[in-house]
Amino acid sequence: MPDERIEKAAIAVFAAQTNWADFNPSEEQIRDLWDGQMDAIRDSFRRLAKAALDSQEDQPADLDWENAEPKDLDSRTVKAVTKDGTIVRGRTVAIHGSLDQLTVEGILQPLLMRLQGEHWRLASGWKSLVFYNKTKEQ
Repeated sequence: MPDERIEKAAIAVFAAQTNWADFNPSEEQIRDLWDGQMDAIRDSFRRLAKAALDSQEDQPADLDWENAEPKDLDSRTVKAVTKDGTIVRGRTVAIHGSLDQLTVEGILQPLLMRLQGEHWRLASGWKSLVFYNKTKEQ
C-alpha cells in the first residue's frame, strides 16, 4: 500500500481532473470511481501526487545570496515574487559576463544582477526571492 499521504493526494488530483456529472461529487462517489480504475491509472495519479508533495518538502537554504558566487546560485530551485505579486518557481541559470545575471529557466527577465566584485541585487520587477537547498541528484 502506498504512503497514506500520497494516496489521499492522488485521489484528490484524480477527483479534480475528473469530469463529474454532479458538480460536487460525494466522497463515496469519488472513492467508488477511484477503486474502479486500473492499477496503471491509479499509479499515474500517485506519481503526480508524490511529485507535488515532494516539491512542498523543500527547505529554504541558509544562503547569503547577496555575497554568493554564481556557481553557488546556479541550478538552484527558487521561489521569487514579482512586484505585482506573481509567484515564480523554477531552477536558476547563471549568465556570466561584464554584468553577472541570474535568471529562472524559461524566463528571460533577469532575477539577480551584479557588477563584477559587487553584491547581487534583485533586478527591477522583483520583490522577494527564496533559494532552496540543492537536491541530492544535483
